[in-house]
Amino acid sequence: MRWLAYAHPIAMLALLALAVMVLREGLRIRRGRLLGRPVPSARHRRWGRWVVLVIPLGLASGIATMAWRGEPLIASVHSRLVLGAAVGLCAGGALGLRLERGAGARLRGLHAVLGATGVLLGLVAAFAGFAILP
Repeated sequence: MRWLAYAHPIAMLALLALAVMVLREGLRIRRGRLLGRPVPSARHRRWGRWVVLVIPLGLASGIATMAWRGEPLIASVHSRLVLGAAVGLCAGGALGLRLERGAGARLRGLHAVLGATGVLLGLVAAFAGFAILP
């Protein structure tokens, strides 16, 4: 059962890698828009949805892992960073959905900032999580 303690970190590293890929796609789309060469956004939108859908599962698995280990919930720096990352990514995803449904382009900048902040906090949380591995 010791392997179970590593299931959450491995799954979250995979999710973080996917989030970085989505961020790179978003930056590619932005660069194309600024250069006047539109870039298809289907991949960014498709994979972004997966990131936002899996975040609650990641949070739940982290909380379950902490409970299983008998450690206080939401007490570590890692967990606080993760909450910030989850809020940033989910809020960015919600704005992305509004943009996809025709909301004004003024939301685009906030969508980018929230998503990028979520990814950055997720990366920092990953490093903080190494300190609490069993």
